[in-house]
Amino acid sequence: MKAFVTGGSGFVGGKMIQMLRERGYEVNALARSKQSATQVSTLGASAVLGDLLSETAMMKGMEGCDVVFHVAGFLSIWGAYKAFYETNVLGTEYALAAANKAGVSRFVQIGAAASVFNHKPLSNIDELAPLQQPAFSPYIATKSIAEQKVLAANKPGFTTSVVRPSWIWGRGDHTLPQLVKAVRTGQFIWINHGNYPYMTTHVTNVCHGAILAAEKSPGGQSYFLSDGDVVQFREWVTMLLSIEGVRPGKLSIPQWLAWNVAGFMEMVWKTTKRKDVPPITRTMVRLIGQELTFSDYKARTELGYMPIMNRDAGLAELAN
Repeated sequence: MKAFVTGGSGFVGGKMIQMLRERGYEVNALARSKQSATQVSTLGASAVLGDLLSETAMMKGMEGCDVVFHVAGFLSIWGAYKAFYETNVLGTEYALAAANKAGVSRFVQIGAAASVFNHKPLSNIDELAPLQQPAFSPYIATKSIAEQKVLAANKPGFTTSVVRPSWIWGRGDHTLPQLVKAVRTGQFIWINHGNYPYMTTHVTNVCHGAILAAEKSPGGQSYFLSDGDVVQFREWVTMLLSIEGVRPGKLSIPQWLAWNVAGFMEMVWKTTKRKDVPPITRTMVRLIGQELTFSDYKARTELGYMPIMNRDAGLAELAN
């Protein structure tokens, strides 16, 4: 089997290349620069120079491939809608077009549980929850549009699917260093004391689920992926920070106040045309400031998915 991977020099893409190689796949990986090419080559992939808007380059790299894993995307709590749209939507459209022209039979996108987020908490949802395109978050809106594009492209001979992880974590992730920095610089604050249930997906489980989707999905389907448990958000962040010997403190504000402060900050940043990132945004508040629990039953029954990295093992890996 031969696979083409976008975003291979990133956190999730690098793990994807690693796991595909371990499972016997030959891998071509898109690389935007010589540095990225070196990174993917070190992981065992053949580098294909180009970017997500280089349909010709991708098509050339996809020739002879059985499956495309579209991992690349733009995740940020702040930024212009155009930047999100170009990467998350246009990049996905170009990847789908290239795969079709190259005769690839399967296409799997790493989507996001956030694709179904509006401003309300979500409790024990499944794939019947509708995709959302909230005006307050270009990230959520464009991930949602991209998923629609992938599922709509499904047809006989071209099977498409999307996996939806939540808070992807593991060795090599940038989230823990960012949390540590926020605590040490006095910028960390809980929302509602962090007392709400939450679900996460270790990077190993993300890639495992995506490979299963490539091999077993009937097509035109999306799948939530989880670590198999629910954790209190406060407990989760505290466990992560303890790895670095950092304690998060007790300062907290209500969710409604965090939301309004974030909206005010965004207005100030837009009005003054500041180039840096606001300390809090509505996207940030929505992603990590309230309950998120969902069922991965569909992935378990249709794909045979079971998490292969549990929380304790993942934390031990980080600690080591």
